[in-house]
Amino acid sequence: MNRKEFVSALAVLGAAPVCACAAPQAAAAEALSAAENFKQEWLGALLGAMDVQLDEEARRKLMEASGRACARRGAVAGLRKASEGNLDKLVAALEKMLGPGNARRAGDVVHLRYAKCYCPLVGNGPEKLSPTYCNCSRGWALEVFEAISGKPVSVELLSSIRRGGPDCRFTIRIGG
Repeated sequence: MNRKEFVSALAVLGAAPVCACAAPQAAAAEALSAAENFKQEWLGALLGAMDVQLDEEARRKLMEASGRACARRGAVAGLRKASEGNLDKLVAALEKMLGPGNARRAGDVVHLRYAKCYCPLVGNGPEKLSPTYCNCSRGWALEVFEAISGKPVSVELLSSIRRGGPDCRFTIRIGG
C-alpha cells in the first residue's frame, strides 16, 4: 500500500481528515497516536484483569515469563557478545547503558538501578499501570543473568518507578 492509499484508508476509518490537503505525515502521526493510546489502554485493561482474576504467584510467573521472552528476543545475544560470558564484563556493559554506579557487583550479588523505565511498552505511560507489570523486569534480569552466568539466579525487586519509587532497583544473586 502506498502513502496515498494509506492516508485514504485512515480517512475511511475516521482516523484522518478526509480533506485532500491533509498532510500525510500528520495523518500518520495521528494514527500512530491512536495506536499508542489503544496499546496503552489494552495493556492497562489486561493487567487489571490479571490482578482481579489471578493470584499473586500466577501474575508474577506470567510476567516473569514475558520478561524472559523479551530478553531472549535481543538482549541476551547482545549482552552475551559484549560480556563474552564474563559477569564482570556483563555488569560493565550494563553500567555503560544505565549510567555510572547503576550496575555494580559484589561477589555473587549484582545491584542494578534504573533511573527510568526502559520498557518500550510502558516507558511513557500509562500512568496508572498495575505493579504486576514490574515482574516483567524481574524475568528479564533472570534470563540475562542465568544465560551469561550459566547458573540459576534470584532477582529481588526492591523498588520501581511504576510502584511509586524514585527509580527501579534490583538485587540479583548468582547461584540462587
